[in-house]
Amino acid sequence: MEQEFDVIIVGAGSAGCVLANRLSADPACRVALLEAGGEDSSYLVDIPKGFSKLVFDPDYTWNYPVRQKRGNGLDVNESWVRGRCIGGSSTINGMVYVRGQPEDYDAWTAEVGPEWSWRSMKAAFRSIEDHELGDDGVRGVGGPLHISVGNFRYPLAERLIHAGEQMGLKRKADLNQEHQEGVGYFSHNIKRGRRQSAARAFLKPVRRRSNLTVLTHAVVDRVLFEDRRAAAVEVRLAGRRVTLRARQEIILAAGAMHSPKILQLSGIGPGGLLRRHGIQVLHDSPDVGGRMLEHLGLTIGRRLLAPERGVNHRFHGLGLARSIAEYLLLGTGPLTSVPREVGAFVRVDPASTRPDVQLYLGGTSLKRPDGENTATPLPVVERVPGMAVYAQMLRLTSEGRMAISSADPDAPLDIEPNWLSTAHDKRLAVLMVRYIRRYLSMPAIAPCLGVETTPGPMLQTDDEILDAVYRNGTCGIHAVRTCRMGKDPAAVLDARCRVRGVSGLRVVDCASMPGIPSGNTNGPVMAFAWRAADLIIEDWRTS
Repeated sequence: MEQEFDVIIVGAGSAGCVLANRLSADPACRVALLEAGGEDSSYLVDIPKGFSKLVFDPDYTWNYPVRQKRGNGLDVNESWVRGRCIGGSSTINGMVYVRGQPEDYDAWTAEVGPEWSWRSMKAAFRSIEDHELGDDGVRGVGGPLHISVGNFRYPLAERLIHAGEQMGLKRKADLNQEHQEGVGYFSHNIKRGRRQSAARAFLKPVRRRSNLTVLTHAVVDRVLFEDRRAAAVEVRLAGRRVTLRARQEIILAAGAMHSPKILQLSGIGPGGLLRRHGIQVLHDSPDVGGRMLEHLGLTIGRRLLAPERGVNHRFHGLGLARSIAEYLLLGTGPLTSVPREVGAFVRVDPASTRPDVQLYLGGTSLKRPDGENTATPLPVVERVPGMAVYAQMLRLTSEGRMAISSADPDAPLDIEPNWLSTAHDKRLAVLMVRYIRRYLSMPAIAPCLGVETTPGPMLQTDDEILDAVYRNGTCGIHAVRTCRMGKDPAAVLDARCRVRGVSGLRVVDCASMPGIPSGNTNGPVMAFAWRAADLIIEDWRTS
């Protein structure tokens, strides 16, 4: 096997697949793409509903246990899951495609520079998209990533949209318009009933390029430096340790947990932390692993009253048989979609000038584990009719952190989400729950609804509602900013994703983002990598 390349990309997830596509387009550039997991070969990958099984399959996921104290000293067990295979999290996620708000990216301009303005990011989104609704000046067509809207529709979904209209929301055919507020069917990276992961969209079409080498089960432990220049990576591959060298540069695209982990193991991170674990400090960068942002959400469930049935019955017995037959013969039905098909972007705080909460609404309800102090639902659809609204707060101000717990690369990470540590976030959590309850009281939906199953109708005061969010709130699996770009000296990266304090090393993934997009992060990560590739290629041409 060749031991030297021009560029080494660590991580074949959403960002890594885009980078491999763009950077290997130059036949003179030899690119290695390293993935810690295996191939995306399970039949469940293609089936959109298959993610509910894959997300708990250790062959396809990293599972990060997070044990934390929340409000009132409550211990809560939480599990953060990320993709560990070709395609990364885009291979196991719920495929909801959201761009975020223009204001998100204009805020990046203030923190980082004009390279990351909404104008630049909109161009990147348009470049990657092949949207079935066509080009309206905002959407893109002809790109590698197919975007569809509302794969599966049923009466309760329409009722939920009408209820949103009764709340004053505008019904939208496309929730990714520049003015985000509204209600409608989510967009998905699904094509003809099949998942369109980053691997399928960006990597598969170019994988046979002679200058692109893709290595699976290649676990990168650290970056090796020569005179503060990133020169190689230390990799566990096929049961042995190998060193792969990079003539030009190394790009970490391993995600919000693993990119900062690799930096810390390589001697770049908070000096005190590294010294405590016996790691020589190459560059003291306190924000590596810090300033983390996430989305925190809560599910509100309701029983359904006859004759409304929702969709639960389509996942058991004869209903499941029908769903499978529909999928195999026609490529339609509930297996082609996600648990909650309807989306809404809403303002729950009267002081907000743009949506501050995202709602996922649908006619499926899941069982929860026994015991109260857990934030992870079981992936089992209930047998009785039910519906649920999952709501997540879009721009929390509480900042978390992640850190290595040992110099051993296999040691678990120390993750502190630091949920609801600010007055702003606590207030927003209460307003969010009250908003959903008003939403479900609208005439279009209220006659179909029975008792509130979670968190429960007995919780009415602000303190009771906040306690329910502490107990049952779940992360959106959207962590960002653990290796943030910025103009300030504490920023880990400069505006071109280059790691400060060393040379020849970049981080290009959700860890690099200076702020969190207002919505699901998979689409923004792919557009981010596309935009970063523009900057990298520009740097190569001018250097």
